[in-house]
Amino acid sequence: MADEKYEIKSFKDLIEALFKYDNWYLGGFVIALILFVIFDLAVYHP
Repeated sequence: MADEKYEIKSFKDLIEALFKYDNWYLGGFVIALILFVIFDLAVYHP
């Protein structure tokens, strides 16, 4: 598990933490999900 002493101050720190703790697959999934949501809003917005 992640070290509880690590403090997440911003969204960027959250992304770095996902990659830092050997969770590169989780970090990649989160980034892909965010990009998908942005793409979805940009393309299919009424």
